[in-house]
Amino acid sequence: MLRPTNGLAMEARLFRALGDEPRLVVLQELESCEQRVSDLADRLAIAQSSVSTHLATLHAAGAVARRAAGRSVYYGFAHPSVGTLLGSAHEVVLASLQDAVACTQPCCVEVPSALAGEG
Repeated sequence: MLRPTNGLAMEARLFRALGDEPRLVVLQELESCEQRVSDLADRLAIAQSSVSTHLATLHAAGAVARRAAGRSVYYGFAHPSVGTLLGSAHEVVLASLQDAVACTQPCCVEVPSALAGEG
């Protein structure tokens, strides 16, 4: 596998691109299939110029790819690992939420087995 000499900078660029909620919404829409800017704008109820800007940023970061078909341009994940990355991010968020709402009262905290036998 080729490794770019400035891979860390490219990864930082990708995470900056993913750090915008509207861009994540665009990516979620692309998860099921390739779509045109006009399709995304209609589905998301946002201006085509905004969708184009988000897609340009995601493309520059390597998250989405363009495919020309006649007079249309379709956008989709540049690699299946983009979907994996989104899924992993979702799991991290769910885990942190689960930890945040976990009860820490004595009735809910599991007693270590070594202490359970002591009385």
